[in-house]
Amino acid sequence: MMIRKLFLVALLGVLASSCLKDKTVALVVDECSGDTISFANEILTEIINPSCNTSGCHDAGTGAAGYTLENYAQISSNANAIIGVIKHTQGTPMPYGGAKLNDSLIVKFECWIQQGLLDN
Repeated sequence: MMIRKLFLVALLGVLASSCLKDKTVALVVDECSGDTISFANEILTEIINPSCNTSGCHDAGTGAAGYTLENYAQISSNANAIIGVIKHTQGTPMPYGGAKLNDSLIVKFECWIQQGLLDN
């Protein structure tokens, strides 16, 4: 009985000490620390125009799902919904059809939000 207790204490000691070794520290890189994202040149031109406000989707003529995404006011007021659907984490994944946007474009949109939704 005493041997079992000693074995159990030793086993628990080994398990506890193994948790203290080889800790990996995650390196957090601030992907938004670079240049200020331009709404007109990057958000609207590179992301929204070619992927969202195309004919039959979120243009003024259609306004699919109640969203028209053609100008700063419309896009900035829906930025949180947009980031959720382009990341495929909320709502219906966008752009419609299942092909996710390039990660660099998604990061660019996130950075624009983090930078304060600038109208530049």
